[in-house]
Amino acid sequence: MGKKRNIKQIIEFYVMSVAIILGVLLAVVMIVSSFVSTDAILLDNLQQMAKASSQNVGANLHLLTDRMANLALEPVLTEEDSSSAQKQEILNERETRIEFVWLAGYDLSGQKLYGDEESPEHIGDKKYYSYLTQTGNIVIDEPYYENGIWQLCVALPMKKNGEADSYLVGSYKYDMLNDVLSNINIGVTGSSYIINEEGTVIADKNLENMQKHESIYEMHGSVRNKEVFDNMINFQTGSEAMRLYGVSHYVAYAPVPGTNWTLIIDAPRREFQGTLFLSVFVCIILAVLLLLIARYVIVKMADSISHSLSLATGRLTSLSEGNLKDEVVLARTNEEAQILTGALAKTITCMDAYINDIESSLGCLSQGDYSKEIPDSFHGDFAAIREALVSITESLNDTMRKINHSSLAVNENSSEVSGYAKRLYDGSIEQEAALERLISSIKRITEQIGHITENAERVKQCADGAQSRVDQGQEQMDVMLKTMHDIYENMQEIIKISQLIEEISSQTSLLALNASIEAARAGDSGRGFAVVAQQIGALSEQTANALKQTGNIIEQANASIEQGLQTADATAESFQEIYHATEKFAGISNSMADVSDRQKAAVAMVTEEADRVLEIANTNQQLAREADETAALSLTQAEELREVVAAVKLRGGALE
Repeated sequence: MGKKRNIKQIIEFYVMSVAIILGVLLAVVMIVSSFVSTDAILLDNLQQMAKASSQNVGANLHLLTDRMANLALEPVLTEEDSSSAQKQEILNERETRIEFVWLAGYDLSGQKLYGDEESPEHIGDKKYYSYLTQTGNIVIDEPYYENGIWQLCVALPMKKNGEADSYLVGSYKYDMLNDVLSNINIGVTGSSYIINEEGTVIADKNLENMQKHESIYEMHGSVRNKEVFDNMINFQTGSEAMRLYGVSHYVAYAPVPGTNWTLIIDAPRREFQGTLFLSVFVCIILAVLLLLIARYVIVKMADSISHSLSLATGRLTSLSEGNLKDEVVLARTNEEAQILTGALAKTITCMDAYINDIESSLGCLSQGDYSKEIPDSFHGDFAAIREALVSITESLNDTMRKINHSSLAVNENSSEVSGYAKRLYDGSIEQEAALERLISSIKRITEQIGHITENAERVKQCADGAQSRVDQGQEQMDVMLKTMHDIYENMQEIIKISQLIEEISSQTSLLALNASIEAARAGDSGRGFAVVAQQIGALSEQTANALKQTGNIIEQANASIEQGLQTADATAESFQEIYHATEKFAGISNSMADVSDRQKAAVAMVTEEADRVLEIANTNQQLAREADETAALSLTQAEELREVVAAVKLRGGALE
């Protein structure tokens, strides 16, 4: 950590910081306001100058148009019988009085009728010719360079009976307009020029700039500048701060009356801000000098305050280290420091007295004397200390009385606990013997359950074997039943076949009879056929006898099969009952095995619980022994505590 600053350094730091901040803020405000006010004043003045200059340019142009209008009133130029020589003579005479470059007259198609040799033969391609035809009024053309000089044309229509008959055009030297622009002087490098409705520079006191025919949109292209240039060609008046040629300029503009032109005046801002920068520099120097003077005054004041407070801070430092004996040196400054040192001296005196009283009271308490009264010498917030000491003393008296009563109660309780611990110890021994007998009985039960489990396992094995054999017999019986049913069904088919053969035999016998009748009817020719018919009849009779015997045998076999089938069904039902009985027997044997297993698990759990109870009984026996010993020790400590409490001096007499 850095070194801590004293009150003098803090005062100097904060006061100087505030002074510097205020000085900087005031300087910034003054500088900004100076620049803003300078810009506003200069822009306003430039705007007024632009208005006046544009009006001056307009007045000069108006003078040129007046001269042309006066010339157009000459009778020779308007009379029809005047010759071209007469008209040219008038033009020559005017040229000698006025600085015309040339004068000439043109018909409505723009073809020259008369005039000087320097004048163009045709003006149909001139810009002012289109204005003449559109407006039918006097027009002024933009300056142009021809025959080594800059010229300015003025044209007007020559009217007869209210309608244009021809055009009179005169070209002035540009010097007349250039003189006006040259007289507009703004700053050292300021300039003034005229632009047309397209933003092209058409007039400038610097003739080289006129030859370039540059557009201000191309010369100083930017979004901000474009907005201002649009205002210029829209014949508005105003002034702006703009960047031209990469430098900030003051620009003012105003339309030239009677034309589509706009006069522009611009000058670099730096040419007008030199004096302003000088004044700002002087103000900064003055502000620094005032800050230095203020710092000197502040240091003197801080020294005075620091010296007055050092008397109190030095004594407070020694007071924080526990020094209450040294006197306080009083400040004689009639300021807050004097009040502070006086209050500090009084505080130290009071604190010394309070500490002596507290030390005396605490000394008595530390020696076991709780009967001493606390002095009533505490005042103000220190009275709370006396109340705390009184409360502590009374609390100690009450506590010692309660401790005494508690020691008597502990003594009696210790005697009773000792008796209870003795009885608990004896009961634990008896409980341990009973649990050992119980564990022995459980072991015998466990052995018997083991035998039961073995027998149940044997019964289960026998039941499983019987069930297996019954299952096998059931399967064989099912096969036999299926075979008997198949035999019965085959026998039914045999009966049907026998009946069919019997029908065939009867039909054969009938057929033999018919054949014999037909053979007898045929005579000798049917005798051979009669023999065959007799043989067939005999064979049919034998077949009928054989079928009768076969039918009897089949009926007996069918009856036997039906009786065997009934016997097999009864046997199958018996096997089914045996199967169910075997299943019940197997279920009973399984239940016996499960019950035996559960009994075994239950006995094991009882054995485990009995072991745990035995362990708890042993623990209780040990705890009873320890409780007996603890009760004896508590009894001894209660006697000692009673002796200690009896040695304490309390208010209202000794303890009983």
